[in-house]
Amino acid sequence: MDITTSIIIFFLIFSRISGIFILTPLFGSNNIPKTLKIGFSVFLTLIALPLVKLPAQSISNIYILLYYIISEFFIGLIFGFVSLLVLNSIYVAGVIVDRNIGFSIVNVLSPQDESEMPITANLYYTMAIMVFLITNSHHILIKAILHSFKTVPLGFNASNLLFLNKVIDILQTSFILGFKIASPIIITIFITNILLGILSRSIPQMNVFIVGMPLKILIGLVTMFIILPLYFGIFSNIFSMMFEYIKNFINSVPKG
Repeated sequence: MDITTSIIIFFLIFSRISGIFILTPLFGSNNIPKTLKIGFSVFLTLIALPLVKLPAQSISNIYILLYYIISEFFIGLIFGFVSLLVLNSIYVAGVIVDRNIGFSIVNVLSPQDESEMPITANLYYTMAIMVFLITNSHHILIKAILHSFKTVPLGFNASNLLFLNKVIDILQTSFILGFKIASPIIITIFITNILLGILSRSIPQMNVFIVGMPLKILIGLVTMFIILPLYFGIFSNIFSMMFEYIKNFINSVPKG
């Protein structure tokens, strides 16, 4: 392999890995310095370089090379988007919990993209990233990235990865997971609202609104604390499901 071919392959691999790292959990977080992201992308590119071959189509000029670079970057974004869709179940759970216990008015900055997110969703996200690191899921993610070059070779037509039915399926699963994570708090707050309704009918002079808001916050936080040990298994299952979706997504790519 001559030096020109190696440089071309390097830039193509780097483009795909950069696209993946923009959206994947942990690696795509804005809390991580951009220089570290670039350095790690270069490191993975050098690892993948001996394993990847140049596209069968000839790259005769700079315009074709730019087309391939953009295409590889888009392929990386698609893979990262699949992982982000599954991870959104954590955000959904946080939004539902905050709306039930009265924290929906409070927002913090998301470490992923610096957008506003509910405070409970930020707590869930931080816990999920800790589980992500403890279970060595980042190693599995790196292996999946390197494996993608075997199933989806360089020069692959990115439009063949636009599986709308799979994206809808992942979105549906994401919302279901979010409701399941938040279901214990939804049930306890629902019971609390019923009891407050009974109290308001039994004691009309009591201001239920003044009593109900802090009471729901207290019950919601106590419930969250009680089920806290279960979150490790819940988030582990979410990441296992994320990798399974990525695997199925990659394996469903049409060959040839």
